[in-house]
Amino acid sequence: MIDLLRKKLFPYIAPHKHKVFWTILLSVVLASIGGLQVSLVKPLFDRGLSPDATTEEVVILAAKLLGLGLLNFPARFFHFYWLRFIMEKATCSVRSDVFNKLLKLPTSFFHGSKQGQLISNSLNDTQIFAGGFKAIIDLVREPLKAIVYIGMAFWADWQLTLVIFIIAPFLILIFGISGKKVKNNQGSVQQEHGELTHNISEGLSSHKITKAFNLQGFVFSRFKNAQERFFDAQMRTSFVEEMAHPFVELVGALAFSGVIVFAHYRIQAGEMSIGEFISFIAALALFMDPIRKFSQANVRLSQAKAASDRLYHIFELEEEKDEGLEDIETFQNSIKITDLTFSYGEGDVIKNLNIEIKKGQKVALVGLSGSGKSTLVNLLLGLYPIEKGSIEIDGHKIQDIKLKNLRKLFGLVSQDIFLFNDTVDTNLFLDTPKNDKELEEALDVAYAKEFVDKLPNGVATIVGDRGARLSGGQQQRLTIARAYLQRSDVLLFDEATSALDNESEKVVQKALENLAGDKTVIAVAHRLSTIQDFDQIFVMHEGKLVEQGNHSELMSHRNEYAKLYELSQKS
Repeated sequence: MIDLLRKKLFPYIAPHKHKVFWTILLSVVLASIGGLQVSLVKPLFDRGLSPDATTEEVVILAAKLLGLGLLNFPARFFHFYWLRFIMEKATCSVRSDVFNKLLKLPTSFFHGSKQGQLISNSLNDTQIFAGGFKAIIDLVREPLKAIVYIGMAFWADWQLTLVIFIIAPFLILIFGISGKKVKNNQGSVQQEHGELTHNISEGLSSHKITKAFNLQGFVFSRFKNAQERFFDAQMRTSFVEEMAHPFVELVGALAFSGVIVFAHYRIQAGEMSIGEFISFIAALALFMDPIRKFSQANVRLSQAKAASDRLYHIFELEEEKDEGLEDIETFQNSIKITDLTFSYGEGDVIKNLNIEIKKGQKVALVGLSGSGKSTLVNLLLGLYPIEKGSIEIDGHKIQDIKLKNLRKLFGLVSQDIFLFNDTVDTNLFLDTPKNDKELEEALDVAYAKEFVDKLPNGVATIVGDRGARLSGGQQQRLTIARAYLQRSDVLLFDEATSALDNESEKVVQKALENLAGDKTVIAVAHRLSTIQDFDQIFVMHEGKLVEQGNHSELMSHRNEYAKLYELSQKS
């Protein structure tokens, strides 16, 4: 608990230290109020309800009860309100840190991770982790209340109070065993929660394929199996939690039974009054409530510890390396690729590649699937570290250039279209200030103005999740407009028309030509008819550069490019 509080929770609750202080202080106040309320039970029964009690005595007792109630109202409100405030703020802070960390992780991390697990970490684990603070406050407040109630019981009758000390070891044993079992199982609960979240995310994002292949039953069975595993994991934890509570109550009932028998003989012997007995019983009954809440807090703390382990595993992951110091703002001369070899882990995808691209050139990368074309685009963007060979921009190795500056040089139009579930203009300008004139220019360049003007709210129309309310061609034209607004020196076209029908492809191709202008273009092309006018075409096969030249030169060689071109013409 100390490690969880000091090293993990403290950084998130420290900004609210004043509220933490008052929350803890009000714990003492609430415990004291409870003790004072119990202290009024004996005079209430011995004098207040006695036939010979005076009106003054009754009024004084009633006033004391009312006064404690009035004091309890603000104390309880501010204690629990501030407790919730700190917990929710801590949740927001740790969730922000987790999401910010995920944004800084390398692309390779996401290839081996499940989206649902990461969503579960960001939403569920953060809330459970921050809930550890509430559990810690409960572990402070409830023992204070228990000590006060024991003190009141001891004051009422010290001999009967010894019963509490007899049952204490049993309660500690129950808490220890249940807390350990919950902690051990909590990792499984969160793992299965992540799997369930992933299945839901996967099922919703694949709705077109699900309907097209009549896979509703298959997708639902995957969801149901994940849900059953999550249910089983939850029930293992619930079994331990719910078994602990009645055990505590059973031990309490045994104690009560013994107390009643023992108290009967003491009252008969005149050693104890009815008021003293009821005062003792009230203290003992109230003592069981903080014990129960202590048990629950112990379980929640175990859950928070397990959640913190998963979150700090993410925090400890190595971030995307950005060791560059160069502030390159513009592309001046050339991109030179020398002896470049790259692997994702199993076999080289690019092998000893040597290419030079001069400013203003339009070059294409062609080849069969798996030849390394898109991988080269990823390396130019700095998405993966270069281990063998080099890529230089104007004589600077790209690992020596700050990632932000490197990526500003390139404008990407990819086959993997992504639009935010937001308005058209927000998707185009993103985090830059909006400008109506530039917006008009971008839409004109991308041949998008005509269809955007017909949208229900024009540029203020919400495009849907990943642009679902638009056609494929419309989506791609918006990404072209977005690339135009970036004003990048080098344009990367990564099979930008591969998923489009012929008519849409023609419009998008015209938009790409408009966008290109006199800029440097590096295009990954699958339809070779679109690159016949390019300055250089690099033909790749199994990661190697096997040919280079312009369209006419390569066709005259009658080698790999000619085969690819003839194949594309037939298709």
